[in-house]
Amino acid sequence: MLPSGPMRRPAGSARRTRGILGGRSEEVVRRVLEGAIVELSQSGHAGFRVDAVASLAKVNKTTIYRRWLTRGALLTAVVERMRAPLRARPLPDTGHLESDLVEAFARRFTFGRKVEGRAWARLLDERHVPDVEAIIGHAVNERRDEWRSMVTRAIDRGDVPRGTDPRLLLDLVRAIVDARGSSRRLDRAWLSLAVRTVIAGARAGTLVRG
Repeated sequence: MLPSGPMRRPAGSARRTRGILGGRSEEVVRRVLEGAIVELSQSGHAGFRVDAVASLAKVNKTTIYRRWLTRGALLTAVVERMRAPLRARPLPDTGHLESDLVEAFARRFTFGRKVEGRAWARLLDERHVPDVEAIIGHAVNERRDEWRSMVTRAIDRGDVPRGTDPRLLLDLVRAIVDARGSSRRLDRAWLSLAVRTVIAGARAGTLVRG
């Protein structure tokens, strides 16, 4: 005998279907953002093509535009994707400036050799473009303040003299580290020596603002 009322799906089947569809959607988002990071690392903002992202992600371009209406919206999502691991792992605060800087610059060195690091570097190179500044300006300033806080904490502790210029101290370490930019590995003993040398200069008063 046929059922007299409308057929009903088994309890929970709708939820399972939604879960499967949601999972597939998340997978598409993941592939698109990863493809966009690769394209950005290769082409920068100026050469960034949604067609290339679609090819890398193996989706139709219309699939991308249904979720991100403009190229700028997609790039904004890419920046948020790259920032997520950094937010989840704040810069070190060990109570010692040398160990903070060594660890922070070691992380920076490692990040810079990943595809995300190359993509971020391309955006920084084009920060003079208003559209790029609109996308990354807040993120750059936020991260810059986090770096400077390592030095200002050290000043408050008395590790380095009052008046020490945090930006100059960080720029000097960064210049030394970047001088080894072609190296695939960063020697921590060498990095420690570089950091100690800059801190010694700071303690001698050479980095105090006039």
